Amino acid sequence: MRPAAPLPGTRVRIALTDRSGDDAVVRVIAAPRRDMAVHGCLSEALAPFADALLIDVTAGGRTVIPGAWVEPEVLDRGTPLAPVPVTAADLRPPAVIAGTPEHAALCWGETVWPLDLGGVVSIPTSARADPHPLSRLRRLALVASGRRAEIALTLWQAPDFEIPWHDVRLLPRAASWFQLAQVPPGMRYADAEAAQGVGRARPRR
Repeated sequence: MRPAAPLPGTRVRIALTDRSGDDAVVRVIAAPRRDMAVHGCLSEALAPFADALLIDVTAGGRTVIPGAWVEPEVLDRGTPLAPVPVTAADLRPPAVIAGTPEHAALCWGETVWPLDLGGVVSIPTSARADPHPLSRLRRLALVASGRRAEIALTLWQAPDFEIPWHDVRLLPRAASWFQLAQVPPGMRYADAEAAQGVGRARPRR
């Protein structure tokens, strides 16, 4: 039997480096199978994250990663902290690109936006769906905090290294991907759900 997913608001502390007190806080926002399924089924857009957790990360008193999909081991290996409330505004899922250059879509949480790449624009690996293990989440939190040079792996320090965000929102030139998908400028995720009638905007029966 699959162990129960941690509840929204569950928090753990993770170490960013070996220095004492150099850490970040991971907070659970949602577990897809429990919190985002409809009649027990996940949408196709969320299927790659069925066994992942949606979290956010704070460090130094600010949110450095507003939403990320992670492997459950991130919570298992962290140091538990007191839970805090999660609000509707905290649901800020990553956006990823699914399909092929001929038939692609921008999947932003439960919303799906056809993406016309003309069959020729390559899809970056860093934009594909892939929940983060703890080791990668630590490095991403350092990058997001402006501390990329402190990462021990030299390749992560190279200017031309493709940071594996697995979230279009955090890629260089992120806006251009959303423009290609014809996501209205400035749209929040809640507005995207409302526009497509999914997630919290889905009609209740």
